[in-house]
Parts: sequence; structure tokens; C-alpha cells
Amino acid sequence: MSVKSVFKCAVVCAVGALWLAGNAWAQWSGSIVVSNAVEPSQGVIPSGFTAARCGNNVVVGFGDTESGNDRSRGGYSVSTNGGNSFRDLGVLPVSTQDSGNGPDALYGQIFSLACGDSNHFYYAAPFLAANFPAGFSCDPICTAISVSTSKDGGTTWGLPQVAAASFFDTHQIDSPSIAVDPTSPQRLYVTYLDQNFIGPFDYLFPDCDGSGAEELRVVSSSDGGVTWTPHVVDHVCNTSTDPEKTGLFVGPKVVVSPGGKVYLAYGFHPFPPTSSAATASNEIRFTRSLDQANTFSTPMVVSKEVIDNAIPQLAVDRTTAKQRGTIYLTWSGAPTGSYTDALVSESVDFGVSFSFPRPISPAPAAGTGRFQTDPVISVDNDGQVAACFYETPTNSPTASSTYSYNCNVSFNHAASWQSQHVLSPVPEGFDAVTSDFLLTADGFFTAFELDHSGARWIVGRQADR
Repeated sequence: MSVKSVFKCAVVCAVGALWLAGNAWAQWSGSIVVSNAVEPSQGVIPSGFTAARCGNNVVVGFGDTESGNDRSRGGYSVSTNGGNSFRDLGVLPVSTQDSGNGPDALYGQIFSLACGDSNHFYYAAPFLAANFPAGFSCDPICTAISVSTSKDGGTTWGLPQVAAASFFDTHQIDSPSIAVDPTSPQRLYVTYLDQNFIGPFDYLFPDCDGSGAEELRVVSSSDGGVTWTPHVVDHVCNTSTDPEKTGLFVGPKVVVSPGGKVYLAYGFHPFPPTSSAATASNEIRFTRSLDQANTFSTPMVVSKEVIDNAIPQLAVDRTTAKQRGTIYLTWSGAPTGSYTDALVSESVDFGVSFSFPRPISPAPAAGTGRFQTDPVISVDNDGQVAACFYETPTNSPTASSTYSYNCNVSFNHAASWQSQHVLSPVPEGFDAVTSDFLLTADGFFTAFELDHSGARWIVGRQADR
């Protein structure tokens, strides 16, 4: 990694930044460099973005490496002025201890950030625990989910603490998502996937017909991340006579309502059915807990209009307005078959039911197509909703397709949206959008990828009215 100081648009604008014409809706700023962190020559697979804001402190997390240190790929950049400028501060620290099995390592492609106040930020990431993690029976080497904690607004971080772990040789643990209930001490929730498709099988469910299983799990902490309690939410099988249990889970996301309810959304992708009479399709599922993750409701299917590898995103209205507690859920689906939309569905009854999924953008012109992917969503302190996504003008994109990055906003709780083009061309990649969790600041901050002279850059845009 090279430059540590960051600066505003100058170079980025030269590769195609577009300003949005002024109007009464949220307006997106010029590009702000979050990090010029990863170059293709470093051989690092680009990883998903994550972002969190509490007060004036904004932290963006992403996959990265440092010269001479390949044990931590959890990069981060920090803003202390509401996202006006960022400092790339490298990667999360990892212990150098080696008990004979090599050092621990923080890796993966999906990371997750959350904050409980302007000082306390939490960073969840896949982890290889090679030094007998205390309290876990998978010694000496565990595949795990770790949580790193910052007590100074994201500037410095403690060593990763293992929140969940299992046997390295038979399990794969990944896809963490973290949420905070800002009580005192702050209560933390991390959802993740634990796949046991390689024998011997530890997870034995009657409907799995003796085959392996994948569990959707949540771990919770009532002491700020010192100790963790596991909870099983749902499972699928490698082989089952039930098509709704034969497949894989995708991209679980967790949020906490202002009243402390725990909401969880995730994707289900079926394997080929085991009998000619059985059918199954991709699904977006939702479940909730009213007792701090001790029990969860029977998962409901929100939609079957879901493309392959669609990762759902969740947001909840934390304001004191009458819409307080409204849940917003977005993902990519193709309800028409001729084009693919970023879809949104909301719940106004605390997750008991969801509205019929609707596209965020108006339909394209007759005879034309489009492909919208990787939508992310957030709600700010006055209940405005922002949804950002990538788009290309064909429903059959290829590796050479040209994408734009777009952020639509809604003042009326997702009933209607104003489309806003942010930047083009951009590579189709990962993105994140966040707003102030403490509700002290208006507007949004989004981060996404740029290809700048063959290097991978991460830039951001602010939106304020």
C-alpha cells in the first residue's frame, strides 16, 4: 500500500465523475478518496466494503494487505469530519503468537462494521485461529468469526477476539454481519454461515438424510463483546427430500430495531431437486427475535424474484417519527424477465409482514434492458431512505460491460424514489452506504470502487439536503 494521506476529487474527477444537478432532494457530492489501497499486482482478491457512522466519525472497511504482512486483510479508512476526508490507516492488527501451528490470520471477502457510539466501533471478519482459542473445542486450529473493537472512533483497534469457531478441517465459517444495540454495556449481534458439508458431520438434522448441513447462526454478547452466546436460526442440507431444505444460504444481514428487536434477512439458493416433482427457486428470507436472539420466528419467504448470488440488505428507521421501526429490505431480482431491478420491500409491523417487492427505479424504455446489482440501503435522521446500486444497460452483462453507480432517494418511506446518477464508468464491484447511527447528522455516505490507471481505488460520496 502506498499513499496514506487522502485528498479530494482532483484525480478521480478526471476518470469520469459527474455532478448531480441541484434539486430539493439529497445531492451527492464530488468524489472523496477513501483509499487507493489495493493494486492488482498485489494479487489480492477485491473484497466487500462495509461502512459505519456514529456522529462525525465514519469508518470504511475493505479487503487490503500491507507489505510484509499477509496475515490481516481487514483494511480500514477513518474520517473524523463526517466523511469530508479520510485517512487510510492500514489493516487490523493480528497477534504474532505462534504455538506451533502458525500465527492467526484475518482473511475473507465479506467484512462488517457497526458502531454503538462515536468512540466504539466493531469490525467482524472471517478468522483463522491457530493458537488454541479459549472456550472453543476446535483446538488447535479453528475456522472462526472474529470481532475487533476500537474505542477511539476507529483509529486504533484491539486484537481480534473469537466470537464463533468450529473445526478447520470439516467446516467453513464466513459471511459475518454485525449489529449493535446501543445499551450499556452495548449488546452485539453477529450473524454468519457455518457449512459442514465435509465429513465427519457434526450437524445432524433428520431432514438432511445423513448428509452435511449448513447452519445460519447468530452469536450475541451482552457485555460489549467479551463473551458470546450462540444461537441456531435456520439450516439447509446437502441432500434432502425437501427442496426448501436443499441448497445454500447467501449473505445474511442483521440489524437491531430502536426497541431492541433483532431482524435477520438472508438468501436461499436451492440445489437441483432430488425428485422430478420437487421444485424450488431462489428466495429472500426474513426472521426476527423479540428476546435478544434467544429465539427466532419461523423464517418467512419475502420474495422468490431473486437472481443468483443476490445478497439482501437491511435497514431500519430509528427516528422518533411515526414511521419509527419501519424495516427496509433490498436485493436484486428480475420480475419481468427482460431486465433486472434493485427491488425494495418494507415492513411497517415490525417484521410480521412485508409489502410486495417494487423496483427502486422506473422501468427502462420499451425494447431496452438493464441489470441492477449489489443494492445497499440506509435510513437517515429524518427518515429519508437512500438505496445505491450498480447498473449496466443490458440484462445479459459480460466481463466487458460498462456500469454506472446510482443512488436513489425517497422522502416518502420507499413509496416513490428519485433516481440519481452518481458516477460512470465504474467497474461492477462492491459498495456500502451508511448514515449516522446516533441520528445527530443528516444525510448519507456511500463508498464504491473505481478503476484508476489499473489500480483499485475506493471513493465515497456524501449526500445532504
